[in-house]
Amino acid sequence: RATHLELKNLKNCNLDYVLPRFRILYSMTLTKNKVHHPLWLQKYPVLPIINQASPDEALNIAEALLDGGIEVMEITLRTSHAKKALQVVRKKFPEITLGVGSILSSEQMKWTASEGMNFGVSPVWNEDLWALSLDLGISFFPGVLTPSELSRAINAGCLHPKIFPIEPTGGVPYLKSLLAPFGNTDLYCLPTGGIGKEKVLEYLAIPQVSTVGGSWITPQSLISSKDRKGMTELAKSSLLLANTSR
Repeated sequence: RATHLELKNLKNCNLDYVLPRFRILYSMTLTKNKVHHPLWLQKYPVLPIINQASPDEALNIAEALLDGGIEVMEITLRTSHAKKALQVVRKKFPEITLGVGSILSSEQMKWTASEGMNFGVSPVWNEDLWALSLDLGISFFPGVLTPSELSRAINAGCLHPKIFPIEPTGGVPYLKSLLAPFGNTDLYCLPTGGIGKEKVLEYLAIPQVSTVGGSWITPQSLISSKDRKGMTELAKSSLLLANTSR
């Protein structure tokens, strides 16, 4: 109803506020509330998330993950050299499904698309960022944590949110409670935030969880020591563990 009123009174509205919401409404109409659903992510039961890595370290991580059978990774924009790390990985390993994490602005979203990244991730739900991802044609996983945020995301056509930060909030019991009222939707979520290897199976056992994200595969100690073999072994064991639930 709010969107309808905005369009009805378009002359009196701020176009910077109205137009992104119009794009969301239009996309929902075309796709019957199944907007831009990245089904490819369901191929990967685990998503390695790298928060701190130099460009050289990122290359080492990427090679370790590929050797361990994992062809997807996310590097967050939490450091000054994160963009360079993403660029060098994109150039050397075009076969990797590469994502940009911690997206908080339209400039970061546009950079993600322009650099040929496969997907973006944000810790927050932002309607303007969601609308921009649709315009740019890039898979995007916005963050939600409460029933109200999840409802707003679903109503905007987002059926693949990131649930963050899940472990500090209550872990598996909280996630089950959060998702229960939305059982009649085609929802598949990406829980992240404090998840360790020992919790992976519990999360993947939830029908509405497609992938579990975390840094347990690439701990900072192995990154700093350039222990590619150690990360490869963690990748192999995590993938084997996760695939037992599929």
